[in-house]
Amino acid sequence: MTGKSVQIDGMLREWPSGFATLSVGGAKSQSSALVGYDEQYFYFAAKIKDAHLVRTKSGSKGEDRLSLSLYVPAYHGMPSKHTIDIYPGLPGKLSALVKVDGKAVAEAEAVENPNDGGFFLEAKVPINSIPALNHVRVGLRGVLSYSDASAVGQIKSVAKSGNGQGSDMPPLTMEAETGLIQALLEPKNMNLVPDKEMLANVSGGAGAERVALYGHFLSIAGPEYKGGKQFYYNELDVESAKQVTLSSRDFNGDGKEEIILQKRLGTADKYREVIQVLQMGPQDAPVQVFGHEISIVTPDGQIENKWAIHGKGKSTKVVIEQGMVKGFDAGNYNEPLIGGVYLSALLPWQSVKSRTFAWQGAGLAQVDEATWQPKMSGPSGRPGSAAAATGKTAATGKAASSSGAEAPPPPRAPNADELLDRVYALYKQDRGVKRNSKPSFDFVTDAVGDGQMERVLVHDRDLLVFGKGFKQGLSYTYLTIGVKEAKDILSVTARDLVGDGKAEIIVHAVLNAQASESLGGDIVGRQALFVYKVQGETLKRIFAAETGRSLKKDRILGKVKFVPNGRGVDIELHPGRALGWTEKTYPFPVDQHPAGGLEPLLLPWGSASPRRYVWNGSEYVQR
Repeated sequence: MTGKSVQIDGMLREWPSGFATLSVGGAKSQSSALVGYDEQYFYFAAKIKDAHLVRTKSGSKGEDRLSLSLYVPAYHGMPSKHTIDIYPGLPGKLSALVKVDGKAVAEAEAVENPNDGGFFLEAKVPINSIPALNHVRVGLRGVLSYSDASAVGQIKSVAKSGNGQGSDMPPLTMEAETGLIQALLEPKNMNLVPDKEMLANVSGGAGAERVALYGHFLSIAGPEYKGGKQFYYNELDVESAKQVTLSSRDFNGDGKEEIILQKRLGTADKYREVIQVLQMGPQDAPVQVFGHEISIVTPDGQIENKWAIHGKGKSTKVVIEQGMVKGFDAGNYNEPLIGGVYLSALLPWQSVKSRTFAWQGAGLAQVDEATWQPKMSGPSGRPGSAAAATGKTAATGKAASSSGAEAPPPPRAPNADELLDRVYALYKQDRGVKRNSKPSFDFVTDAVGDGQMERVLVHDRDLLVFGKGFKQGLSYTYLTIGVKEAKDILSVTARDLVGDGKAEIIVHAVLNAQASESLGGDIVGRQALFVYKVQGETLKRIFAAETGRSLKKDRILGKVKFVPNGRGVDIELHPGRALGWTEKTYPFPVDQHPAGGLEPLLLPWGSASPRRYVWNGSEYVQR
């Protein structure tokens, strides 16, 4: 009702249509009501069929009255329940009366307007008459009802807008929440009640925002977030809300709370757990300021890190430390690094006991690291030995793959012997790179040659490989990944895909380009998967595919599967899901053939079926 001049005169002139019909025992009555709001008041309007009014001067629960039962969720305390009762007056005898939680509210106004067989009722009630609403105006639940008495103390029927009590009542939504329902929940036939929710002050105003999960969608709405008129929602990299735990904390003392997500990525029997911290960015959209893996679980074993948050405000710290291990040891562990936006979990045979992170600049950064003597022994019998660190078997120094070929070890940080600073310095000199600049990704694995480790790193947009057994340890090979900026390279890891015992380098990146004038000239982002292999003495791209596309808030998310084929793996592209776009509104032509060197994105409509790509000895080709 913001901006409307509401006259409390019982005429209902300012009210829209859409009054809620009140029902008695499931049967519709002839009475209806509506509740509205602005920043200061609740407004009530009702059309009541009741020819005989029962009222006393004091107003009691056994009299005719319109009521709003209200549930306010917990925010830094306990949830609370409240009741607003509006008693119609008896013309010439008693004035209308408003009570909140049984106490009369002098600042409230209410007027009845008798008509044939009943009356109209109009009222406004100060929102601050319920103190809990000073900080919480989202996530409310409520039921409107009219109690019809035959005599004082004798209620013969109660007509309601809904059922339930407390948190089981239907949602009582504010404008932004209603918009979220209309834009997301109703079009996707989703439940109006979130799977998980919390109240947190993420915008820094006086009140709380509602951070909620509907399936795999994260949403934010509140009276001060985007002026209370807009909302946020986006997809998470999970299948359902069951894989996510919500919490919040102010990490830097600015009065705003960051959103903490603990997510389980993967399937029921093989998954990674990660901690992700999100902060409101310049466009009022959450951006990641911290990410760390804390758990690795497969049918073969389990590694769990402990994590905790200590302190308040600027002194807040996140501590990740060694925890439990089951099934895995340094000899049989052969899982790839998680890469991307998450730091990898601490492995029990590593010398790092714990890492401590605190707010530095625009996010959480490592400020301390504790070491220990690992309790787990490597294959050589020495805790934390080189063999243990690389995951090699005692017999061959390499992990065995299911195909029979010796698989390369998973990516790990280089040790002092593998840094090869002289070759790295040669690359920097040749490419005009500043001597003190650092790579964005840096690990070692067996990518080529005689079984020794090669160092793989990304410097700006260059992918670089060198090692003691490659080019006699005197030179390097590199290529430039076709992105506009280094930040567009999202993750880099390695895995033997072709089954030859050497690791291929897997890059996930986004290719940004300006759209045509017909599309508003905005930036189109193409998510891409690149696979590189060292062949001979050079790097070669052996596969590339578009796996997603976005324009503003609309996006297509495809799926990629690595399918074992008895030796290596085949690569399968699958149609994914659309956010925002439909088949009719998708503004781009459907690619049937590679575009810009990328295998085409499979769209989640029409007759698109999965495409499989197989290794032919030099590259991946469609089967």
